[in-house]
Amino acid sequence: MDDQTLQRLKEGYPTASWALWSPTFPEDGCIEEDPEELFEFVRNRKEQVRPSIVLLSLNPSTHMPASFENFHSTDPTHRNDQFRDIVVDSGLEGAYMTDLVERVGADSQEIEPTPDDVQHFLEQLELLDQDHYHVICFLEPVYQELKAHFNGKTRSLQHEILTFSADWNGTPFHCYRVWFHANWGTNREKIAELRKQLSYLHSKITGSETTTLSDWE
Repeated sequence: MDDQTLQRLKEGYPTASWALWSPTFPEDGCIEEDPEELFEFVRNRKEQVRPSIVLLSLNPSTHMPASFENFHSTDPTHRNDQFRDIVVDSGLEGAYMTDLVERVGADSQEIEPTPDDVQHFLEQLELLDQDHYHVICFLEPVYQELKAHFNGKTRSLQHEILTFSADWNGTPFHCYRVWFHANWGTNREKIAELRKQLSYLHSKITGSETTTLSDWE
């Protein structure tokens, strides 16, 4: 991952982020509280990023003050510390993170993704320029919109994970639906299962020596 690509993501895609957190997050004075310091933190660790793995949620619940701060809020109501722990413990640290929809809204029931949102998301993947992608979706509408775009055929994996694979202009594209990472309502009961889902996917993704579609069908 080069500096130019990081800068283009920072400037062009407000929901763009990376699964990298400082050791003191979310304590007062942590790097995540300073937008420029956070960007430098990611830039200095660009050898640790894993852009072929994408963690994709629906939309930002609040306005973000700066780029790369999505999933990095220190506000305890966002529970991003819990999300960090789940991601890091599963082995997915360094993955690219973003939302399918840039429109801000606290109630996900009021946000409907569109084909234009999918195109906007795929533009980000084009910038990442990988030879394959594993996209992990945290909400059903996110998964279903991508499935519709690719005319995918769903099958089931362990731990109630749904998945489809597609050929995106010659690039293998593997998509998964896992439980949402919030800590409210019915989602609270799914946190333990989400940990299992992400750990399983990490094992499956990193354990595969090849990325051809036939290996995943």
